[in-house]
Amino acid sequence: MRLKLANSDMVLELDPAAGGSVSALRCGDVEILRSGPARSGPTFDPRQYSAFPMVPYVGRIHNGRCSVNGMDIQLHANLPPEPHSIHGFGWQTGWKVKAQTDQSATLIHEHSEDAWPWDYTALQTFILKEDALIVEIDVTNNGSNAMPAGLGWHPYYRRKDARLKLPTSHEWHPDEETGDNQPIAMAPERDLSAGRAVESLKLDTAFSVSDPIIEVTWPTHRVTMLSDGIFTHATIYVPPGEDYFCAEPITHAPNAVNSQLPDTVTGRRWLNPGETLSGTIKLSVER
Repeated sequence: MRLKLANSDMVLELDPAAGGSVSALRCGDVEILRSGPARSGPTFDPRQYSAFPMVPYVGRIHNGRCSVNGMDIQLHANLPPEPHSIHGFGWQTGWKVKAQTDQSATLIHEHSEDAWPWDYTALQTFILKEDALIVEIDVTNNGSNAMPAGLGWHPYYRRKDARLKLPTSHEWHPDEETGDNQPIAMAPERDLSAGRAVESLKLDTAFSVSDPIIEVTWPTHRVTMLSDGIFTHATIYVPPGEDYFCAEPITHAPNAVNSQLPDTVTGRRWLNPGETLSGTIKLSVER
């Protein structure tokens, strides 16, 4: 079942069965996020949508391998031809509608222990305001031992005439062979703190940020994503030859589960049985 929420000029469309994805976000005649496809049938590709959730981890787990609590874990590669496990599991499975009003909806995704050896429950709650969308993402560990956890949101924006600004402090550089990921101090020509034209960028990069705020401006409007303090990182994806880009609030660096760095640096978090990790992103629109 697809959902449509409306509040004044703001319209949000959701496709829960397609990875809990957003399929449109508009303010009047302005497309705030790139609109997704008119899906028919059970198949879907979240990368064609407006936004999708990342849970219970974000970014890549190198080669899908990690060791946790003495358990050696091997996850399948879920984005061929890459050999890694990426963005968790929520984005590639169906979510169900837990609650809905005219201006809000809560979606639920429940995972049973498999190669990822924990049961967990994830929720997305969308609240549509007259000039903003609030997205809350939760994950609860229903397993019997501590689970590494992270959250993220993966929105797609139109690239034409866009200018991007975020307070980058470090850039993460993964070793392609080992997956080891290290934060490097920002070079002036790579720093996004003062704002850069998106067309001048070519990135698939995770950054540490000094403040969890992402600003994107076009001649017609401005979008500000202000996130909770747990979103200590952001991924910027500007692929060559495409008409979109992604600016993603995330709680930890890629491959954090395998890092030897402190959790305070990577953003990695651990949930004991019954504990919940929750984060809120507010996407505000100015016209």
